[in-house]
Amino acid sequence: MIRYFVQIMGSSDQTRYTLLQRACDLHDEQAWEEFVGHYRRFIFYILNEMGVAFGDIEDVAQQVLLSLTKDLKGYDRSRARFRTWLSTVIRNAALAHFRKQNVRQNYIRVFGEEQSLEAMEQPSEIDLRIEQEWAAYVADLAMTRVKDVFQGQAIEVFELGLDGLPAAEVAEKTGLSIASVYTLRKRVKKRLYLEIRALVAELEPE
Repeated sequence: MIRYFVQIMGSSDQTRYTLLQRACDLHDEQAWEEFVGHYRRFIFYILNEMGVAFGDIEDVAQQVLLSLTKDLKGYDRSRARFRTWLSTVIRNAALAHFRKQNVRQNYIRVFGEEQSLEAMEQPSEIDLRIEQEWAAYVADLAMTRVKDVFQGQAIEVFELGLDGLPAAEVAEKTGLSIASVYTLRKRVKKRLYLEIRALVAELEPE
């Protein structure tokens, strides 16, 4: 499933850069709110994956956003994908938090020291996990949008297919014809593809 979403994300054409440019202007509150709306959930997701305690995630996320207000102007899209750069900011904020909580050594063993963008050229374990989580994150957002479009059994048919059920078994389970199963799968898959492409254009400026 993740591989399917990664393939779609990797095939994206050049995407928009406008929101980042606008968000750099601290006087453009609307742009900043839109920017935070796009990325806040992912920030929380990665902090949770890194082991930040639930009660501390809000505070650490605010530190990430504070760092972004200072560092966003320095982002150079020719050097790294935005999610790579953003992940560096998130990880460094988490490690700074662990250092304050006197649990730094346990997490450095897993996630490594604070890193600059140059130090991330060779992907570490957490980098690979972040890539997977990003794909899952975008896929989840896309599926939420798709579920707002389709009614009836279309989503169920598609998700059963993702679980590996053959069309004949899906047809038996849902009471649909095999032809209807193939048709619904195709429609949902096409819409999901378009939604993922649209989200990549919003979330991953190239």
